[in-house]
Amino acid sequence: MLLATTLTLATVLPGSGSFSLTETVPSHREQNQTQRAEAMASLESTLQAESQLRIAPAMFQDTAEAPAASSVPAFGSEGSMRWGVIGGWGVDVKGSSNNELGIGVTWEYFMVDGFAFAPELKLWGFFQEGGDAFGVGLDLLFQWHFIQRDTWSIYADGGVGLLGTTKNVPINGSEFNFTPQAGIGATFDVGNNNRWIVGVRWHHISNAGLYTDNPGRDSIYVYTGINLPF
Repeated sequence: MLLATTLTLATVLPGSGSFSLTETVPSHREQNQTQRAEAMASLESTLQAESQLRIAPAMFQDTAEAPAASSVPAFGSEGSMRWGVIGGWGVDVKGSSNNELGIGVTWEYFMVDGFAFAPELKLWGFFQEGGDAFGVGLDLLFQWHFIQRDTWSIYADGGVGLLGTTKNVPINGSEFNFTPQAGIGATFDVGNNNRWIVGVRWHHISNAGLYTDNPGRDSIYVYTGINLPF
């Protein structure tokens, strides 16, 4: 009976395919290498996913080029324009009791680099013997910045103006006068292309012989103000 069973198994097993009792088992070293390879692959996958997350927000950014900021002309450059507010005090060189106060606005147009047409419109107060007077004056001046640096400049200016007052200036003169003047000044950058200005002028008042009496008046006029770009 045992012999018959053995023979039967011998004929059945060969048809069922190959079979081995000695199946190959990976070594401990091979297992470690496999685990390391799997860990590196997982790390690379994680890093790639994180880099994509960092880059992704750029998809939602506006890539249109920002408009270029409007350039502000450099101080004193040809074709540039500026305006300012000024005020000053003058003393008559012939009599210290005669003083003048001028407050107004100025406009500058630089015809070439460093050289500007710079008219001024001012309200005036004249404090003098015989009665004070008040008036309005328009001065047509030219300004030359003969020393010009990035943050400061020194200039000379001069011209002539027209002056109308409520009373004679000087008191034995006339209510309408011409105002020749000349002086020197400086500008200092105070930020955002704005300039602080200080200066001193010889300021003459006379009617150029239009009336019988033309005594004239000469003052030293010191002024300051702020100068701004358009």
